[in-house]
Order: sequence, then C-alpha cells, then structure tokens
Amino acid sequence: MKTVLQILPSLRKINGGVERGTLDIARELAEKKFKSVILSSGGEMAEKYKYKGVDHYTIEIEKKGLLNYFSARRKFEKILKVVNPDVIHIRSRWPAFCFSGIIKKKRIPLVTTYHGTYSGNNFLLKKKYNGFMTSGDFTISISKFIDDHIRYFFPKQKSQIKQINRGIDCQYFDEKSVSEIRKEKFLSSLMISENTHIILLPARITGWKGHMIAVDAMKILTEKDPELNFVLVLVGSENNKEKFTKKLKKKISKLNISNHVIFCGNVSDMPAVYSVADVVLSTSIEPEAFGRVSAEACAMSKPVIATNHGGSREIIENNVTGWLVEPRNSKVLADKIIEVFSLDPKRKDLIVRNAQKKIREKFSLPNMLNQTLGIYEELIERKKNFNN
Repeated sequence: MKTVLQILPSLRKINGGVERGTLDIARELAEKKFKSVILSSGGEMAEKYKYKGVDHYTIEIEKKGLLNYFSARRKFEKILKVVNPDVIHIRSRWPAFCFSGIIKKKRIPLVTTYHGTYSGNNFLLKKKYNGFMTSGDFTISISKFIDDHIRYFFPKQKSQIKQINRGIDCQYFDEKSVSEIRKEKFLSSLMISENTHIILLPARITGWKGHMIAVDAMKILTEKDPELNFVLVLVGSENNKEKFTKKLKKKISKLNISNHVIFCGNVSDMPAVYSVADVVLSTSIEPEAFGRVSAEACAMSKPVIATNHGGSREIIENNVTGWLVEPRNSKVLADKIIEVFSLDPKRKDLIVRNAQKKIREKFSLPNMLNQTLGIYEELIERKKNFNN
C-alpha cells in the first residue's frame, strides 16, 4: 500500500478551501486503498475524517519564527520515519519553507499546491519565500489565473506546473438534495420573515473580502427602494477582537441598517444556507485565486454576482452564468442586485442552469480527484523506475 502525506497549517476552518480540498483528497486516497495521512497543527476538522481511514499527525506549523522552524523540522523528521511516505503534498508556504529541504534530501517525491497569488514577488526575499511553493516535482495551480501568475513570476518552473481546477462536490452542493427541514432549521435560527429577499455573502470576515462594499450597497438599496424587504446574511468566521469586525459592525450601525444585516458565523450545513438565498455575492476587492463561493453557489443553481477579477472570471461569464461587477463599487453592486431581483424568471433560470452545467463539466470534484491522484501515481512510478 502506497502512502501519501498531505501537509497544511491547520484544520480549523470549517469551510476553508484549502482545508476542504485536503480532506477531499484524503478521503479519496483512503477509498482508493492508499494509506492517507495528514500533517497539520490540528483543529476541529481533524476529528471529522479519522473514521474514514485517514491518519492525522500534529505539529505546530501555523506559527512562524526561528524557534518554531527548528522545532517543527525535528518533529517532522521523526514523523517521516513512522509514516514513510511515497509522496508528500504541501499546501502552504511556511511548511514548504520548513520541510522542502528535508524532503529533497530524502528523495521523496514532492507536490505543492499554489493556492493564492502571494504578495511580495517584487521583493527578492519575499519572492524567494514564495518560491518554495514551486520547489516540488509538480506544482498544482488551482485556476488559470493562478497558473498565469506562477508562470509569470517563476518562469523556470513552467515545465512542472499542472493546472488542476478546484473541484466542487456537485452531489453535496445540489439544491434538490436539501430537505425543507434543513432549510427551515437555518431560516428559523435567523428569525427571517417570509417574503424576505435573502442576499448571501459567504466569506471570512476580513478586509479584502469586500464586506464594507456590500454594506454600502445595502444602504443604497434602502434608499433606492425603501419598500424592499431584504436582509444581507454574512456567513463566515467572525472574531469580535479583530479591528475589522468591530469597524464593520460600527459602520452598519452608523448607516442605520442593522435590521438588514445578520452575522451567522461559521455554518456547517452550507448547502442549506445556499438553498435559501435569492442571490449570492462574491465581493472580494482583491482577486480570488479560484472563486469557490461562486462555484458552490452555481452548483446550487443560485444567481451569483461576483467582482470582475481573478479566478471568479473563469466561473462567471457576465450575463451567461452570472453577473460580474466592478470591484470596490457599491453603487454598481446595488444596481446589479436590483436588476437580478427584477429579472424575468425564465431568463434567470437559463443563467443559473448554464452556471450549474459549467460547474459540473469543468469544476467537478471527480475531475480534481482523478487528476491529483494521477500526479501521485506518476511520481510513484517515476521513483520506482529510477530505483530500478
């Protein structure tokens, strides 16, 4: 039995793209009779997959610093002796920086996944740090946007880059699979009245996700149509100690739209959340590496309005599979929401069906799993031939 070890900082984010992708691969490996192992700093999601035949080892690899660097490397070498992996897959810069030298020295095939644009490539030291994410035998880019980014900043690594689009579980994210009980459970927890237009923004509450723009757009909606019954539902991790969250809540209060905004925090049943939405927003002011929210909402047959940059443009084709709007423009966003609400039902249905079809054909989970496991198998075979 061949062993694949995946490494990421933690398994704390319930709906995080990196975390979910890691666990999807881990589950598939176990089902395909690989020995599947994850190394992280731990988190609530670690327990979730133990029963599926996935082993988990814990090292503190979230916190950076010289002491943590040497401590993590010592523990990693010990774990390697126990796990004896045939392939290692690293999904974040700090673990790549800490461990790639050890992995190369031991001649273990290495895969990395480039999950973001990673700022600072115009500075030599930062670019060198980011470059550890291209230090493997293969570097997976999760979208064409990321693929182009890597090829531009790291042209010497072109031959080892493999674009594998992030995969969406279209059986899990399927509106038909969500029962009325699940929908009602979510709606009752929010105490939303009937005939309320639900505007959903699923994103970690942080500055670059565009919550401020969305909130400004809600204020404009109240001014343009005082009779419009709507609520903005914010789903995502929220930390009251963070300055941005306090600033956001203060702004909502100042705009006098507190009755139009609900903070939900993390929600485990995301299909139920999507299923009650009338429109889903992706308002990031910086480019999304992939646009997972847009893809999941499209799979759920929901109208999506996304900002016109980054990976979102590979999912949303304006007026064909959704709507693209200028980043950082709350007025344009508000106008587009009103347009979607008033759209002819047949036209809206055509757009959401186009979107769902695109996700199932181009961004399906089986496609991602098969291509990723294909890379593992190629590296295992390559090493076998080399040893012979």
